[in-house]
Amino acid sequence: MSAQSKNVFNRLYRSAEHAEDLPWHEAEPPELLAKALDQRSAPGTALDVGCGAGTYSLYMAGRGYRVTAIDFMPQAIAMLQARLRDTELDITAVQDDIGTWSADRQFDVVLDIGCLHTPGTIDRHLYKQQLLKWLAPGGDFILLHFGRRGWWDKWPIGPGRVSANVITDLFQPELKLLEYQPQLRGGMPWFMGRSALIGRYWFQRPG
Repeated sequence: MSAQSKNVFNRLYRSAEHAEDLPWHEAEPPELLAKALDQRSAPGTALDVGCGAGTYSLYMAGRGYRVTAIDFMPQAIAMLQARLRDTELDITAVQDDIGTWSADRQFDVVLDIGCLHTPGTIDRHLYKQQLLKWLAPGGDFILLHFGRRGWWDKWPIGPGRVSANVITDLFQPELKLLEYQPQLRGGMPWFMGRSALIGRYWFQRPG
């Protein structure tokens, strides 16, 4: 992660006492994550990339998955571990850099809610190499990424915006796009353009 991005996240975590205080927090799991889990025959293993405070790690573990949750920020991992106290959920929390981290297994489900689009986190092509090591044949990959609506939709601060066709092409031919859900979100800060197109993707790796 770049120094600038790390400074931003440090400020956000310093001002957050609870997961709900983080600006990206959404209590409900993404619809495509729920759909992907619903169509799987049985719970298995899951990887939450850039897990933050672990809201969706907790959700997947609550559905019976053995979850590995990874984040670069020690504050995120500490927050997740605090939320795990007095539970029996099967979650392994890891503080590490996703560009160099090696898993000891492949995963049936990989979830990325906002990691790939964070500036300075990882090169997209290196990310794909890592993803192909993580995701098991027949596995599902759920991604949230800020979309780019046109040449003008580029802002100096905030998540990097990439058009849907660039994201889809990046993961082909190894992954098949099953569903794409774009959503226009308003209420963004003025320096981020007031609004953003949020792309939600469900990819699957052929078995």
